[in-house]
Amino acid sequence: MNEVLDSFLIEEINEALYCELWRFLSSENVIQGTFEGSYHTLIKLSGGQVVIYRHSIGLQNSKYRDAVIVAKNYLLKKINSRAYELRLPDIQNIFD
Repeated sequence: MNEVLDSFLIEEINEALYCELWRFLSSENVIQGTFEGSYHTLIKLSGGQVVIYRHSIGLQNSKYRDAVIVAKNYLLKKINSRAYELRLPDIQNIFD
């Protein structure tokens, strides 16, 4: 798996952000938009694609961004897998 996606799942999936992130990704009413987590930003490009990038500052304050494009349903499955690992309450069904 991609290291940006791996770090996103480890650093951002927690009880505090899970429901808010889930609503953003699974909503059919939000076709395009941005979700800012503690270390990563998600950009919903369309109903089915999401860009994830990590907030990073390089040498001499130059900004760089490693990014990955992920299918929405794949990302929702990965988020739920992480939520099950952490035993978070109120884990959502992907196809509701």
